[in-house]
Amino acid sequence: MTGPWTMYDRAQRLDDFVALLKEEARHAVLGLDCGTGAEGLAFVRAGLHFTGVDASEENIHATRAHGLSASVATAAALPFADAAFPAVWAPDAFAGLDAEAADGAVRELRRVAAPGAPIAVVLAQGGPDAGPGPGPGFTILRA
Repeated sequence: MTGPWTMYDRAQRLDDFVALLKEEARHAVLGLDCGTGAEGLAFVRAGLHFTGVDASEENIHATRAHGLSASVATAAALPFADAAFPAVWAPDAFAGLDAEAADGAVRELRRVAAPGAPIAVVLAQGGPDAGPGPGPGFTILRA
């Protein structure tokens, strides 16, 4: 895949991630930068417990209005115990972060993810021709 990540690609990646979670018998997911909760609802409809975090208080109010569990937080300081989540959905977690902030986000995601947990992220394309925003670097890391 080349060029920017489309909404179709995102929906397909979400479906694929849900399928992976079901295949691995994982029952819950942390959604980092959860926005207004639309993707959280997709996880719940698939039978998974969803907990969202977002830096925007407005987004958290919208997420909670959907009946979802959500907290105001960023990847730099997640308000959860170590190994609290069997999976993490974080495709927007690294958007706009410099290398130091991205390293901190990775450490924090690994801290709250259970051992072996899948962590879905989009890694920026490197190189001088890389444009802003997420590239086609969707991947699943393991805690």
